Amino acid sequence: MNRSLAISGGSTLIYTGLAILMGVLPGIWLSKVPPTPGLKPLTPLEARGRDVYVSEGCFYCHTQQVRPLSGDKPFGRPSAPGDYAYQTTELLGSERNGPDLSNIGTRQSSSIWQYIHLYQPRAVVPQSIMPAFPWLFRDVDKLPPEEKAVPLPPQFAPGGTVIPNDDGKALVAYLLSLKQPALVPTQPGAVPLGPSRGPLGFDATKGAALFADNCASCHGAEGKGVPGTFPPLAGDPVVNAANPTAHIGAVLHGLSGNVINGQKYEAPMPAFADQLSDQQIADIIDHERSSWGNRGALISAADVVAARANEPLQKRATPAAQVSPVATPAPTFDAAEGSKLFTDNCAVCHGAEGKGVPGAFPPLAGDQVVNATDPAEHITAMLRGLSGKAINGQKYQVEMPPFADRLTDQQIADIINHERTSWGNHGPLVTPADITKLRAKK
Repeated sequence: MNRSLAISGGSTLIYTGLAILMGVLPGIWLSKVPPTPGLKPLTPLEARGRDVYVSEGCFYCHTQQVRPLSGDKPFGRPSAPGDYAYQTTELLGSERNGPDLSNIGTRQSSSIWQYIHLYQPRAVVPQSIMPAFPWLFRDVDKLPPEEKAVPLPPQFAPGGTVIPNDDGKALVAYLLSLKQPALVPTQPGAVPLGPSRGPLGFDATKGAALFADNCASCHGAEGKGVPGTFPPLAGDPVVNAANPTAHIGAVLHGLSGNVINGQKYEAPMPAFADQLSDQQIADIIDHERSSWGNRGALISAADVVAARANEPLQKRATPAAQVSPVATPAPTFDAAEGSKLFTDNCAVCHGAEGKGVPGAFPPLAGDQVVNATDPAEHITAMLRGLSGKAINGQKYQVEMPPFADRLTDQQIADIINHERTSWGNHGPLVTPADITKLRAKK
């Protein structure tokens, strides 16, 4: 009896010790890991979308864990503990019948693409085995004024007009929120992104693989695109142009609302400047320029480096005559950072070209507040948001969220300066000190 008690008691103690050592202590340690710098908590809409993601079983086929393996490079950088600070329980997944989604909001930032893909995956990826989710949408005879139709290819469109329902909107909002912040060099998984210069050359195998990972879901494996939704690359004048500047610029900075061969494409093309190295961008462009009958001249990584360096600088001091009552020292502006922050936080409503959505989201191009000499109203709108405001005679009911608790003074200044120097706007620049002063006012 005593021997049985000793055996059972000893095994219980061993099991308890192992549970504490392998489960409890690591859990306590991980709970104290701070969020990755730049990581944002989920908004209420994104949190609802996460619930939809779980209820629809998306985690059965998609992971949210990027391993430090070469095969995982297309999905993003290796995952870090702080990436999961705002998501409990973590949706790591166990199978990859579909791609990893840790960075899908950056890799595929087009909400239009996401809606089409959810409604009918084979409309954008013909070989997809993902099931369709038509119950996340509504088929209406007349488009409601506050809605935007999903531009389905004709062969997949039903009789009426398709719009997402509330669950569909929430799920797409959650997917677009899945973005990996850049790691500082001291963090595990961080990779320095220095420019890669080299002689003209093209690795066709790498180019094809990079195109398949980053571009084929929209433009198609054969460069045919999706009629009316994503433009074809086969025979495209920009792809075949002797001067590759426009081609490189499109891959670096993305496109939205462009007219190509007489067809206007609303779906935004994401920017790859912060996702791919100069050599990778050159390989993708050279693949496009040498495939599907195209005969464009090849480029090198040095050409991509030069394209980055030759962008309009927009780093200028405000003329003395334009200094606002709240302005401090002559401001400077990091155009690349401003553009990225605008894309991440504002473009979904106001559009990549500042055109807004008629009747839903106001345009920023030519806006009086954006071009005003005194930036106080512009800054206040960013800090505290807007709701039910009439702009240029049009009343907008959709609420603009406040960014005071989400962005730093420097980030808000960068966004405002991007808006004030883009799309023909000429408003004087602001500094972080201008934001700080107005943040302190009630």
